[in-house]
Amino acid sequence: MSVDASLFGDDEPAPPANVPSPTPIAGWQVNLLRKALDARGLSAMADRQALIEELAERPVESLRGLTHEEGLRVLAKLGESGPSRSPGSAWDEREEDTWIDRL
Repeated sequence: MSVDASLFGDDEPAPPANVPSPTPIAGWQVNLLRKALDARGLSAMADRQALIEELAERPVESLRGLTHEEGLRVLAKLGESGPSRSPGSAWDEREEDTWIDRL
């Protein structure tokens, strides 16, 4: 009879498997994320948060709210896009002639 009862869901549910909690983000990852955001010229917290949330694909209150895996993923995505720099160099973007231009 106990075999028939289990076929209809009358038995007790199995205990949940031990699901490991996500590893929190490491301090070195937070530092790298800050440097990557600085390299992109993002100084406003709202801009920084918007980019991190876009890359993490979820709302994030602070960098410490990311998991270790999310931190790695966000760093990889930031590395793919590279810092926002205009093509060329500071030499190409100068506004006035230098002494060498006047020769």
